[in-house]
Amino acid sequence: MSLAKQATVYLLEKDTGITDTIRSLCDEKSMLLECFESGQELLRAIKGLAPDCIVAANNEPIGQALTLMEALDTHHHDIPVIILGDHSDVSSAVAAIKAGAIDYIEKPVIYGRLAEHFNQALARTALMS
Repeated sequence: MSLAKQATVYLLEKDTGITDTIRSLCDEKSMLLECFESGQELLRAIKGLAPDCIVAANNEPIGQALTLMEALDTHHHDIPVIILGDHSDVSSAVAAIKAGAIDYIEKPVIYGRLAEHFNQALARTALMS
């Protein structure tokens, strides 16, 4: 029986195709995926269990991911955040990185880049176990 903590990813995304891609990647890496409908719901969940990584779409409502990042900063949560956004939205990408996101990945999700970040989250989790 392993006492190692399973790495957890919190996902804030309404596009089922993107969600399915991320779920597949999490399954492949034996990571737990928790999906949320709103930033507020995700923030409430963090009070119980902080994830190893957050993936948040910066779309409906507009700027939801950046608002989430501001709330994380206000509450001093040091959780790596990856923002998913539209391919032509350079200003949102710059704003996300300035707000502290570890990456801005254009939709459709680039599987390889996301996999690299998940590998890093797994390594951090293993070090803390």
